Amino acid sequence: MNTIDYSWRPEGYFEPTDPEELMLSRITGAARREAVRKMIEDGGMDAVPEGFGNEELSERHRTAWGRIHPMCMGGEFLLPCEPGELEIARLTIRSTTYDVLSVRAKRTKNRIRVRVDDEYDGETLNKKHMCTSARPLTLGRLLDLVIVGWDFFECLENNYPEDLEGQLGFFWGESLFYPEFDEGLRERVTEHFRAHHEAEENEEDEEDEEGEE
Repeated sequence: MNTIDYSWRPEGYFEPTDPEELMLSRITGAARREAVRKMIEDGGMDAVPEGFGNEELSERHRTAWGRIHPMCMGGEFLLPCEPGELEIARLTIRSTTYDVLSVRAKRTKNRIRVRVDDEYDGETLNKKHMCTSARPLTLGRLLDLVIVGWDFFECLENNYPEDLEGQLGFFWGESLFYPEFDEGLRERVTEHFRAHHEAEENEEDEEDEEGEE
């Protein structure tokens, strides 16, 4: 039974939040963000090397960081948030370079603009990767924006055709504002997979029956 409340929405995006988590959320790199989080847990902010906790690395430092492992490059080619903008969710793909999609919100004059950003200057995004709302998005609307704005299901099918377990292990979602973001993504993927493949199985059964007549 579906236990996720897709109609739930946070009270706001821009109210004061934990300064440490806010700093971490501004680090574009996925692996670097987790490395900085571990450094802070073990030794506090003083344990983070100068510049390593910046929003983005210089080209020289990014190249050096990427030499450790290709996965270290995940998120490092995202542009920093615009002034007044913050990340409200992100989706990381377990590809060789751990590609990252960042969902960002910014207060405009009377509304909130929410957009999905990729690491390729928008080349992998669809036209419907941005929306505006008078209030923070519901969880369901946020998931729709991510799934439609980036062909999420197509990406999973291309990498793990007919393999639901593989698809579910190929990504993870995280959000300071939506506790059920990752779980919601997984439920949507499962529902899409079953609907898609059950339809194919039904078509194959019908073809077999026609062939027997």
